[in-house]
Amino acid sequence: MISLIEVIYVDKYKLELHFSNNSHGIIDFSYLLDKDTSLTNQLKDIEYFKNNFIDFGALCWKNGLEFSAESLHEKLAHLNRLVKSNDVA
Repeated sequence: MISLIEVIYVDKYKLELHFSNNSHGIIDFSYLLDKDTSLTNQLKDIEYFKNNFIDFGALCWKNGLEFSAESLHEKLAHLNRLVKSNDVA
């Protein structure tokens, strides 16, 4: 099972996500701003957006919005934005 191990704020609504299988990629979450829900509306505040955290390997915000590592990894792969690193520490 893949987990999210690090999240780095890049710019605007972009986050660089690092996964437990040594892969990473940048996702632009601005598409969420078009969704008019109680969970996504709070993300319009960029400071709130930046205040994300990892919980049990998932990307989360305080309001309960979360994305599993698997779904984020899959999305990056589908968009051809997933970079696999061969570097082993």
